[in-house]
Amino acid sequence: MIDRATIDRILDAVRIEEVIGDFVSLKRRGANYLGLCPFHQDKNPSMSVSPSKGIFKCFSCGKAGSALSFVMEHEHLSYSEALKYLAKKYGIEVVEKEESAEDIANRLKNESLLAVSEYAQKYYEELLWSNEHGRAIGLSYFRERKFSEATIRKFGLGYAVGNSAPFTDSALKKGYKKEYLVGTGLTVERDNGDLADRFYERVMFPIQSVSGRVIAFGGRTLRTDKSIAKYVNSPETEIYNKSRSLYGIYFAKSAIAKNDKCYLVEGYTDVISMHQSGIENVVASSGTSLTVEQIRLIKRFTDKITIIYDGDAAGIKASIRGIDLVLEAGMFVKVVLLPPEDDPDSFAKAHTKDEIEDYISREECDFITYKSELLSKDMANDPLKKAQLINDIISSVAVIQDPVLRNVYVEMVSERFDQKIDTVLQKIKELRAKKKRWQKSSEEMIGSQQEAQQLPAGEEYIPASEEAAGDASFGASQYAISNTFLSVPEKELIYYIIKFGCYPIHFEENMIYGAAKKEEVSVVRYIVSALEEDGLEFSNQLYKEIYEQAVAYIATLTDSDCEQNQKLVVRRFSTDENQQIAQTVMDMLCESHPLTVKGYLEAIVPEDQMLGITVPKAVILYRLRYTEQACNVTARQIAEAAKEGDTQRQFELLKTLQMLNKVKNAFTQELNKY
Repeated sequence: MIDRATIDRILDAVRIEEVIGDFVSLKRRGANYLGLCPFHQDKNPSMSVSPSKGIFKCFSCGKAGSALSFVMEHEHLSYSEALKYLAKKYGIEVVEKEESAEDIANRLKNESLLAVSEYAQKYYEELLWSNEHGRAIGLSYFRERKFSEATIRKFGLGYAVGNSAPFTDSALKKGYKKEYLVGTGLTVERDNGDLADRFYERVMFPIQSVSGRVIAFGGRTLRTDKSIAKYVNSPETEIYNKSRSLYGIYFAKSAIAKNDKCYLVEGYTDVISMHQSGIENVVASSGTSLTVEQIRLIKRFTDKITIIYDGDAAGIKASIRGIDLVLEAGMFVKVVLLPPEDDPDSFAKAHTKDEIEDYISREECDFITYKSELLSKDMANDPLKKAQLINDIISSVAVIQDPVLRNVYVEMVSERFDQKIDTVLQKIKELRAKKKRWQKSSEEMIGSQQEAQQLPAGEEYIPASEEAAGDASFGASQYAISNTFLSVPEKELIYYIIKFGCYPIHFEENMIYGAAKKEEVSVVRYIVSALEEDGLEFSNQLYKEIYEQAVAYIATLTDSDCEQNQKLVVRRFSTDENQQIAQTVMDMLCESHPLTVKGYLEAIVPEDQMLGITVPKAVILYRLRYTEQACNVTARQIAEAAKEGDTQRQFELLKTLQMLNKVKNAFTQELNKY
């Protein structure tokens, strides 16, 4: 791990215009630079680079970040890899943080497993080209599949010969330990202690990680004996998780990002043939059902997926199964149905790149069209089947998280099937409510088992304890408050801490001649004191983590220049190793629309001069929202008490609700003063 001091030295040396200028032609426009955004098909320069702020922002696609995040995104590097890239550019020696014994042991174990896997890939590849059986059987098979030598070598294809344990014996002689051979799944240890190869008499397809390391294998038998499994795959190991891996992702990631689209196919040969035809933005789910983790992996490079599965019944079923998962992940999905006699492998071999692309652009359709055309054959003059089809499509629309996109599809369903929009919306509302209740039930069960105090985002409110309602306090210890309800005011507070936490607050009354001066406090100290006074805690776990880290970090800053300190805060969190934190902070700082409590005065008054108004207002809004949630919780408890006939508890809860309403009204009046 790279220590913080080294990270700071790297970031001190970085000039964002120099880093981005290595990849994009930039032209100065006033204090900033403009260039074509590399993250979408940009025809007019829409990316602005600000040297003073150390950030870039594309006003077309919305991409924004620091020099570090630009390198990570553009070059598809990890956090530490991007830091090392920048360190090399600026001639800075990278000092790694001292690891614990456990860290070292885990790292060495993973490296050993990867070393064994990479040795195996070279071993099988060498057999394919040099071994008599490898050439006669394995290489002949690949050539029959019309794979060129360049393609075979690009994907590192190989062959595993027969016998009991030739690979294992070879690896042991080379010094690789038995525990790592077994740990990769390449070697199987029998009950009597004998070792055997998992793969034999099979052509071999190595599976790479996003960074290109070999993590697993798929082996295909060439025998016609149906008692032998056609494919044998590596088991899940510490370096290979099937549900989080995609075949071909290493070779496809740049093309996916460049084309802003990913083609999803089923098998190894589908990917290889498409690549050989010149279409490289393609990956495979390796014959397994598409998973949420695989979709998230694709989403790192694009939010557009086109599913191209076989035209047979199994392929159609698999494509339908994956549609809802992709939609629920907030991605745009289209489907291409190949001719019944084709799969992506055979189709790619029979057509040129232009022909394939023309076919896809002509035949790809949205999921509504795909499902309706697919299933409409069976619904002619059958009202029941038609209703089933419409309900099936509506269930897919219901999982879409973006309300605007969801409404677009609602109109499509309404128009295509001659259904009233209100009817479709009501059905979607019922489906989403049903799913929400199911999730809530599941979360409550998990929460009760773990004695959890909070639930994840998405629920409206949950009582933290039965005794809570009788207490006049409304702090976090009394009510488990929803992330969703409080996320906006919590985001507001984080915004002010990250951008102005070190600045002093100049209260309005301090500016009046003759007024008693309030002691100046910093923004961060004001917010911390307010939250501690009421016993409030952030409910959104991400914001809570940023809040706690920011408060602790600001406490370590000793420079008397608040502006310089704040630059360090912004840099620290916009380049955080946790990319969710870094992206969240960058999104806040680059947000084009004003936040909740920032009024029109910002257009004419610098933000730092308004802190005496905006920060207290943000704190009051947070207190108000918290109190409103506490009222909701108490109202629900009153209803439950009434249902149970517990009049005593109902009376006590009513008194609590009256108190909370008074507090809520007081906050509302105070908020209205601003």
